[in-house]
Amino acid sequence: MNERRRQQDLKRYSCPSLYIQEVEGWPESEARDRYLKDLRRLRDVMVHFKVGYIGFAGGASLGILRSRYPEAYDVLERAKGLVSVQ
Repeated sequence: MNERRRQQDLKRYSCPSLYIQEVEGWPESEARDRYLKDLRRLRDVMVHFKVGYIGFAGGASLGILRSRYPEAYDVLERAKGLVSVQ
């Protein structure tokens, strides 16, 4: 029961990101691939934070990614209606 609810919660907030799709259209490069990987990780950690499925390590990861990519964080937060971490 709990696992099914968890999957439903994650699915509700895990929608495609226009920002990530835009970055996917950039020319192939190692820097772009690393940035995409971090963006996807940031989005996933934000979703887990929103639905309450995040521990200390996830919170630390969110803080690191948020400080590394503040513009991306803001765009993803507005697009998904995710709660900001103050």
